[in-house]
Order: sequence, then C-alpha cells, then structure tokens
Amino acid sequence: MSEPSASDVVRSYAEAKSRADVDAALRTCHPDVVFETIPFQAVARGTDEARTQFGGFFRAFPDYTVELEYLRETGDLVVGSGRILATMSGPLAGIPPTGRGFALPFACHWTVTDGKIAHERFFFDFNQMCEQLGLSTTDAASRFATWRARQPAPR
Repeated sequence: MSEPSASDVVRSYAEAKSRADVDAALRTCHPDVVFETIPFQAVARGTDEARTQFGGFFRAFPDYTVELEYLRETGDLVVGSGRILATMSGPLAGIPPTGRGFALPFACHWTVTDGKIAHERFFFDFNQMCEQLGLSTTDAASRFATWRARQPAPR
C-alpha cells in the first residue's frame, strides 16, 4: 500500500477538523508538529499543546467547517486556500460567546513529512472575523494577548 499524498493528508486533517474530531486530526500529525495560527499569534508545539488549543477552539466553535477550494503541493509543502465557517457558541480566550457566525477566506501552508503534518501556518483576517462575530477587534486582541501570556513557555 502506498503512502497517501501530502494533499491527501491535508484533506484528511481538514475533514477531521470539520467534524471537531481532535483525535482524528492529530493522527494526521507528527508528535512534534508545530501549528501557527497567525491572526491569534498562537503557536502550539506538539500534539499535547495542539490537543488543548483545538479542544478550546472546538468548544467555542463546535460547528467549525473547512471548505478547501485549492490545494497545490511541491515536495513536502502543501499550500491551500478556501473558506472557514463557524458559529461562536462558547467562550474563547476569555471572550464570551456571541452566538454569531463567521465565513472567512483563509490561506494556509502545511509541511508534510513521512505522511504526517509537521507544520501548519494558518492565515485569515482577524478583523473580519471579529466584525462578523460582533466583537471589538481591540478587545478581542487584548483578550488573546492575556491568554497568550498565560500559556506555558515554549519548549
């Protein structure tokens, strides 16, 4: 049986995240994976940190959905874009839920090594997300800064 393509690994990961299935998403990843969510200025190193961050995110956005529209791979790099959609049903980084949703374009690149995601760098418009959720961008950014300050120091 041949190893899945890097794009297939990313598709499996996106499908798992669209089901809020943290275990399935992390099975597509190296144990020492690095996830960078650029708009939140958040970095998770390793599957334990990722499990914590994913769990908190999916509690806030249980209907999170990834719509992949474009994937291209070259070597171990996969670049892609699409839309992310979700409704804020729970708190996130100390921000109370608004009950409102967002639909945002995103861009991402993943490094896939030995059939597993080793690195993800995820981009979307933080200001547009806040606007759609009915949040003050300044207040949300401040809450994320406080949340980041409470996170364990990088290894």
